[in-house]
Amino acid sequence: MVPRNRKTCAVLLGVSALLGTVLCAPYAAGAAPHAAPVEAVPNTDPGFLQVYDANVENLPTSTETCKGDWHDLMYYMRLQRYRPDIYLVQQLSGQDQLDLLLSRMEEHFGEKFEGVVAEANPKEGGGTCGPEKDYQTNAVIWRADRLELTLSQSPDNRWQAQYAPDPDQPAYCVNGTASRTKGVKALLHDRIADKDVTAASFHWPTQTNGGGTAACAVSNAGELSNELTEDGYGVADLFVAGGDTNRGASTHNGQDDWTDWYAATNADVGGAHGFRDAVYQGCGGDAVCAGENWSIQSDSGPRRIDFLFAREPGGTPADTSDTVVPDFDDADQADIALTGDDNQDLNYSDHRAVGSRVHY
Repeated sequence: MVPRNRKTCAVLLGVSALLGTVLCAPYAAGAAPHAAPVEAVPNTDPGFLQVYDANVENLPTSTETCKGDWHDLMYYMRLQRYRPDIYLVQQLSGQDQLDLLLSRMEEHFGEKFEGVVAEANPKEGGGTCGPEKDYQTNAVIWRADRLELTLSQSPDNRWQAQYAPDPDQPAYCVNGTASRTKGVKALLHDRIADKDVTAASFHWPTQTNGGGTAACAVSNAGELSNELTEDGYGVADLFVAGGDTNRGASTHNGQDDWTDWYAATNADVGGAHGFRDAVYQGCGGDAVCAGENWSIQSDSGPRRIDFLFAREPGGTPADTSDTVVPDFDDADQADIALTGDDNQDLNYSDHRAVGSRVHY
């Protein structure tokens, strides 16, 4: 994982040997490697899948109202050991943008990727960063040479996150209507492991949406847990879910004052839903380390609102390892290492991604 504070990162290097987890970037910002970079290879190990999760903010470019350079994250992935087997994505504008992402992933990694979106043509109702974000949906992507789609058919492959429409009744939660908060799931067969995996991508309402996530996060966490095993998806040998909760793991980032939804979700802090949080496990259960691996900066400071969860059948948490939270600077440096150039003022998203090896 990649703490923003690089002094902290140096201290944590001693921990990484014990955890078997990448706690720091492969090289420091501003110092590209001297040798030609070694690019990621296909994962042929039957024991785990290489999984990433990211809110990609509608693939921002340098010409948009809210500028970005989304390819930087692709370059970062290319400098890791393995190519992504599964990529859980939030905030694409629809099927056309998914097709664009799949095409660019094929160019970056040299092999075919496939995917499914919650809504091919989402309803208008996105963010305030210009027309590029007017339409938002979520997607599951997989590496076609290893995984094949078994089941993901509308409408049973998707579900709507809940929100509180009445501020005077914050505990009254109902299904929302926004396309951006509709989750999607896919049942995939792993040809190498000869096992099945259910993968899901989700996005919960913001805290300002009628009480939104703060009021209904517990309900949304329970629904996520249930959706992974409903409608024929419960036959899997492994369940992975990634998404943007818009609600932190803790009330104060870096402390163990866990929010109610997170306490119910993370098995390692007693959560009944039985999920493993890849970042929390990678940090050895250390709340300070988990806080260092924030995913977004807000007016109130850093927050960890983007998660990669995994569990086995029966509610047993699945093991994760080699977890990374790609720093924006390190993604810039990966671009430079592979292309010789990068606009270092632009980030790949407002959200930092999470990647991990998820073990059967």
